[in-house]
Amino acid sequence: MRDWEQTEQQLSEIRERYQHVAVPEQADRYILAGMVEARRRQMRTQRLLRIGWSALTACVLMLGLVFSIRLSPAVAAYVSRVPGLKPLVELIQYDKGLQMAARHGLTQPVGRSAVRDKVSFTVDQVLMDKRRMLIVYTIRNAEPGHLMELENLELYDPSGKPLEGGISWSHQPAVEEAVVIHNKLEVYMPADVPIPDRITAKVTLSVDGQVWEPLSVDIPIDKSTFADLTEKVYPVNKTVIVDGQAITVDRVTVYPTQTEVAIRFDPKNSKRIFGFDNLRLVNEKGETFAFWGNGVSSRPVDEDSVVYYLESSYFTPPEKLYVTADGIRALDKDKLHVVIDAKTGRLLQAPDDRLRVEALRQNGDVVGLDLGLRVEERDLHQFHPYVRDFTDDRGNEYEHVQGTSYADGGVQHFGELFKRKTEKGVPSTYRFTLSYYPAKLNGDFTVSIK
Repeated sequence: MRDWEQTEQQLSEIRERYQHVAVPEQADRYILAGMVEARRRQMRTQRLLRIGWSALTACVLMLGLVFSIRLSPAVAAYVSRVPGLKPLVELIQYDKGLQMAARHGLTQPVGRSAVRDKVSFTVDQVLMDKRRMLIVYTIRNAEPGHLMELENLELYDPSGKPLEGGISWSHQPAVEEAVVIHNKLEVYMPADVPIPDRITAKVTLSVDGQVWEPLSVDIPIDKSTFADLTEKVYPVNKTVIVDGQAITVDRVTVYPTQTEVAIRFDPKNSKRIFGFDNLRLVNEKGETFAFWGNGVSSRPVDEDSVVYYLESSYFTPPEKLYVTADGIRALDKDKLHVVIDAKTGRLLQAPDDRLRVEALRQNGDVVGLDLGLRVEERDLHQFHPYVRDFTDDRGNEYEHVQGTSYADGGVQHFGELFKRKTEKGVPSTYRFTLSYYPAKLNGDFTVSIK
């Protein structure tokens, strides 16, 4: 019998044994605490840890379940029905790196809440290392029939200063029938910035469209769960030429929760490289580690250097490793600038005839710009910010206020709203620099890492 089949049989027996056992209200916290304790025992055997029988039972059950999450759909389906685990399983199912991190005990139980009226915001778990933090939360309304949304969230260190790093989360569509919302947010910590032992989340919720005053939740951070997990650095420094453009892979750094691929473009290149199609790592078995699909996919270092974020292979060290992509998006540098007649809204300069101005609205110091871009079917729902450094021929400065986008009939539509910050006269033309365009280099991109 194969290992995974034996594991499923054991889980089935466990399920039969415990299906009539009452589950404590805080079972999910006991389970996750058991995982943390199990990892500590493995890494610090000299420390004596006391754990209650109920927590130990939960720990054994949890380890069996989590280590089999990806073994078969049947096991995954069973795990999703265990109290407290379904949100975590659903939220990390598309990220192999986070799944492995969870299996190796990097999930910390929190279970701290802030309550106002009948609505609560609870931080359930934290899964993290020194570079990336996943915060799993629950918004709960004791009374059905209300629309609840997370409007904003800010993180602070114990001194009250904003936590350094970026925060990313996705807005879920508001559903009136929902009384419980499970979701996650991600925090990306910069290098060489100490992680505090405690952070405070200031959460702004809205109920039925009314924005509330922020709630505060303290989140303790147990850095011992990842303190011994040192990143793996692969110095690469290899340059390839694709369609006359020089691209250098500087290094690949693998953390437990993510992989960072540092890529540099030669400033002498004739084209501005915007990014890659399906950038990924591939090991000797053909297993791929790509971007997990939601959140921050890259971080610009300067005009010609970018760090790309991919899934982590930290707990599955490869014998061989390659970085590859299906295509490279780039545009001639002399085609990067777009110029629009401020009176007629007519395009005076554009990279090609695929881009058009659908509407230009001017009201005092506010400028609204609607653009349409004809794209191939495969790119239709791949939205990127296009407009950078919006200004005019008078040298006025503008602040980007709002952006919207949708796709229809082979065309991507973008609505951009700007507010003028200076008064240097009425413009004759508006202009901006393209920060992305769906044009590709001719050639393949593959670099050996290990």
